[in-house]
Amino acid sequence: MHQVFEGANFVICNFVPRKVDYHPLAIPVPYYHSNVDSDEVMFYVDGDYEARKGSGIGKGSITLHPGGHSHGPQPAAIEGSLGAEYFDELAVMVDTFRPLGLGEGGRASDDGKYAWTWSGRGPGA
Repeated sequence: MHQVFEGANFVICNFVPRKVDYHPLAIPVPYYHSNVDSDEVMFYVDGDYEARKGSGIGKGSITLHPGGHSHGPQPAAIEGSLGAEYFDELAVMVDTFRPLGLGEGGRASDDGKYAWTWSGRGPGA
């Protein structure tokens, strides 16, 4: 439902302000998942990112989830999202179906903390 473009070996998805679900028992935040066949790059443009609240992700952040890396909402985000009717977020995601290489600019911009937000230990935990 988020995919807006498709090309050879990639798709582009957007996450825009939206009503999250119509069923009263729905869990609005994304589920844990692994992009087995793709690398995922997400650029957070604006808004309030419910699923990764407390992770340091904010406006202007970029994340990279290599193929096979399990990822999803922060602890307690699922419970905190229950009853939510609307998400105010704006992000663009690219899934590539060939592995990405991390260049000099990507390595230089790594904050050294984000990867640890999945474990609950390490820097910033």
